[in-house]
Amino acid sequence: MPATAKITEKGQVTIPKEVRNILKSNLISFIVVDGVVTIQPIRNVGGDLCAYSQNTPPKGSFREEKETAWEDAIREKFNA
Repeated sequence: MPATAKITEKGQVTIPKEVRNILKSNLISFIVVDGVVTIQPIRNVGGDLCAYSQNTPPKGSFREEKETAWEDAIREKFNA
């Protein structure tokens, strides 16, 4: 599958969507051997592990636990 992209004055390149879909990563490395450049995906460990998680806590749950712990500490301190 041939794909082309323009290099901007700032050295930026937009990777075609078909190539991004194949890479399945938002981090890449460039390997240069004898003037040939190869792009390889770098796996994002945190992102990869998150994809396998079935029991993702709802947003704010950590904050709620923190607030509850703080309230408990105040009650304990002041015998309330």
